[in-house]
Amino acid sequence: MTESSLSVLLTNDDGIDAPGIRALRDGLAADGHDVTVVAPADEQSGTGQTRTFDVLDYDDRKQGYAVHGTPADCVGLAVAGLDVTPDVVVSGCNDGPNLGAHILARSGTVGAAMEAAFLGLPAVAISMYDWEFDPSGDWDPDYESFDTAAETAADIVPEFVDGTLLPTADYLSVNAPATRHAENPVKRVTRPTREYELQANFTGDGVDVEDRFWYQFLDRDVPDPAGTDRHHCVDNEISISPLTVPHSVADGATVGGLL
Repeated sequence: MTESSLSVLLTNDDGIDAPGIRALRDGLAADGHDVTVVAPADEQSGTGQTRTFDVLDYDDRKQGYAVHGTPADCVGLAVAGLDVTPDVVVSGCNDGPNLGAHILARSGTVGAAMEAAFLGLPAVAISMYDWEFDPSGDWDPDYESFDTAAETAADIVPEFVDGTLLPTADYLSVNAPATRHAENPVKRVTRPTREYELQANFTGDGVDVEDRFWYQFLDRDVPDPAGTDRHHCVDNEISISPLTVPHSVADGATVGGLL
């Protein structure tokens, strides 16, 4: 390790064999960082910050530690059980975007970063969006699709850790375009959009409640104002949302007071 190298704990929610985590591992290691992979043995998309309260089992594989649990489990196990002392936790790269305020608590990718932030560790959640993305899950990106995301991670992680980039944030939620869709995309500081629309479709089997958010995104026709993550991703930019924990108490509430 060089003097400027970092100890990086790398996890994800797509599973240890996913191409996105391999791209991040290769990119960070190529810059001289010491990368320890502790990731779910299988896909754990949509688990948010869920923790497993049963005994965790894991396998020591060539790629790293494969944990039979959630991304948040992986962070907890690495820090408390495997004596990993990272300078930073990196989660991803997710196969698909993680955009919008309503998505943050659902995303296993972001959930791992939140778990790290609650433990006092700087964290970066990285996701890749592709205009061939299918919300139904019928989508299989290749390793090269993650090149831009991997380059972005290698670029921003050291600056975030040393405090020169967005120093008031506890963790970053980053969304980068698939490599073939943008050449040298700009990096934009954003906030998660609050746009959210549900549509109920009644079928013979029941009710299908559909999140229109992704279809608007894929149509590249969104109502989100400038400065929001989805707005700038539609323009093939890299969205970086600086976020904090814990969740803030609403303005005007008197903590400790009686109702």
